[in-house]
Amino acid sequence: MGNNVMEEVGNIVAADNTVAMLPAELTTTAGNRMPQPFVGRWGLTSEDCTGTAGNNKGLMVIAPDLISFYEARAAVRDLQVISPTEVRVTLALTREGQDWTQETPLKFEEGGTKLSRLVDGRKLQYGRCGA
Repeated sequence: MGNNVMEEVGNIVAADNTVAMLPAELTTTAGNRMPQPFVGRWGLTSEDCTGTAGNNKGLMVIAPDLISFYEARAAVRDLQVISPTEVRVTLALTREGQDWTQETPLKFEEGGTKLSRLVDGRKLQYGRCGA
């Protein structure tokens, strides 16, 4: 995948936090870098986005190669683009001295205003945090 494709993706998140479709070129294996529309701060509730450490337990921060949760950090080990609105990511997680690997899909829903994540059979739905 060339750098120009990632530059194209960089402008997909609109001012109203909706997400346009990913370019067709991204429907192949992407390696271990999150496409730009997924990058950002995501909260299970609006308080997760505005709270401080300790009361924002549902905050998920996605960087190109790392996902941070309240008590865990996850390096992106592999990522496959399933469709223009969904990726499947393999994470190497670390929390309080424990390490494990987890595979999870991330999928845009509701016109791109929500991002869902499936964990242990449970669907979690996040909203994008404002700037």
